[in-house]
Amino acid sequence: MTITKAALAALATTVALVGAATALELKAGNSGKLVPTKIQLGIVSPQDNACPGNGKLTAWVQTNKPGKLDIMLVRKGGNVAGPYQVTTTKGANGVIMGSYTQNLMVAQPIDAEYRVVVAGTPVVSNWAPLVAEC
Repeated sequence: MTITKAALAALATTVALVGAATALELKAGNSGKLVPTKIQLGIVSPQDNACPGNGKLTAWVQTNKPGKLDIMLVRKGGNVAGPYQVTTTKGANGVIMGSYTQNLMVAQPIDAEYRVVVAGTPVVSNWAPLVAEC
C-alpha cells in the first residue's frame, strides 16, 4: 500500500486540527467528564407527624462543570429509586450546582433514612430521616 504525498498532507492536517480542538477545549475549561463533587440531601417530614401528610425531599448536587447527570435515591436497608436527572449550572461565587425536588405524600407511619448517590462515583450524600408516627 502506497501513501501519496497529498494523502499524507491531509492526514497531518487532520491530526493538527484534532490536536488544536482538544487544546481549545482544555483552555475553555471543558476538561474531562462531568462528575459530582458534593451531594447533600434534605427531607422535610409531615408537620406534627400527621398521616396522611405532605413532606418534601430536596437533593443538591455540585459538579466540576455544568451539565446533566442522573442521581439515585437509596433507602437504608431497602430499595433504590431513580434515576432522576439533575442539571447543574454555574452560579454565585463560581459554584456549579443543580437540585432535584420531590413532593412526598406520607400515608402511613414511616421511620426511614435516605441518601443520594451517583452510580459509578464515590460521592454520596448524608443520610436524611423521613419520620411520621401518625
